[in-house]
Amino acid sequence: MIAIETPSDLRIAFDTLLAGCRHVLRLYDRDLALFEFDDPARHAALRAFCVAGGGRRVEVLLDDVDHVARAHPRLMPLVRDFGHVLRIRQSDPHMPRPDEAFVLADRLGVLLRADKSTLRASLYAEDAAVAAPLHQSFDAMWQRSPLQVSATTLGL
Repeated sequence: MIAIETPSDLRIAFDTLLAGCRHVLRLYDRDLALFEFDDPARHAALRAFCVAGGGRRVEVLLDDVDHVARAHPRLMPLVRDFGHVLRIRQSDPHMPRPDEAFVLADRLGVLLRADKSTLRASLYAEDAAVAAPLHQSFDAMWQRSPLQVSATTLGL
């Protein structure tokens, strides 16, 4: 486990998980503000992941999706062009939401913030004991969250 204390360390940890991910990247958070998805290098890495094919998926689940299109203009073309790979949904506001925020890379990689309101995080490179319950929590929230962010004005 590696302790994360700064915003730049958090983004580096995210980049590390993305670089090592081969199948499924999942992210659950309040919003995407801490991750700077529009950073050119991060955007290029995310695009490369989407282009690689092979059944890869990026599933993003956010408590607040209202500002995604305004705050992440480079992300929206990826959602439009790779909607079969990259999906962004809003968590069900009528259901309880976990206090933690996390990124899951495949079945073992985890970037975990025990409290969404704080920056402090931990990076687990390969820890199934930490990853498994978070995957279960994500699956349950994902199934209850049908609202998907659309890259088009009409959602078409």
